[in-house]
Amino acid sequence: AFNRAQRHSRRVRVLKFAVPLLAVAIAIAFPVYSYLKAPVSISVQADGTAFSNGKLVMANPKLNGFTKQKLPYSLTATRATQDVGQQAVIDLEGINAKLPVATDNIVSVDAEHGIYNRDANTMDLTSDVSVTTTDGLAAKFKSIFLDMGKGSMKTSNPVDVSRGGSRITADSMSVEDNGRLVVFENRVRVNIDPTALKAAGVNSGEQNASQ
Repeated sequence: AFNRAQRHSRRVRVLKFAVPLLAVAIAIAFPVYSYLKAPVSISVQADGTAFSNGKLVMANPKLNGFTKQKLPYSLTATRATQDVGQQAVIDLEGINAKLPVATDNIVSVDAEHGIYNRDANTMDLTSDVSVTTTDGLAAKFKSIFLDMGKGSMKTSNPVDVSRGGSRITADSMSVEDNGRLVVFENRVRVNIDPTALKAAGVNSGEQNASQ
């Protein structure tokens, strides 16, 4: 019984650390808001522009700038379309963003399609979205709705988040308060790499020995 209790304690301890680590991947889109809200420097370029059926079409638009921490970021798309009658709404295709979390950790966000509403300060990524970081976090979504003004994000479609062999999947999720609250809902599954459990047990033993 004691051994079972020890194993349970280790699992709980790992979950307390592994779940937040995996959930970080979900919240990493929020740096976009802080970067665009108060950038130090911005440069916008496009390979060409044209009018088609009352819409302004930009080929390969690129947005480059620096964060408030003076780290470079970039946002690109293969195509951007803006209706002359709805200039606040921009339709984006082939989206790629590279956003620095730290000097040694870059977040890459890729999405097939998104709609940015400047007045509402929202981004609706309506097709497959993948998020990766250089330190090993990875997340896949079918869609994401970002309300950058409220600091919230939600999806009613399946999500898959992993890091270092540990994984969380769910049928829906939401993020509130700029990533401080992450909620997974409906058929939530958490898989923890056994080596993480072993490492937690070793660390626990070392801590107990030192006390």
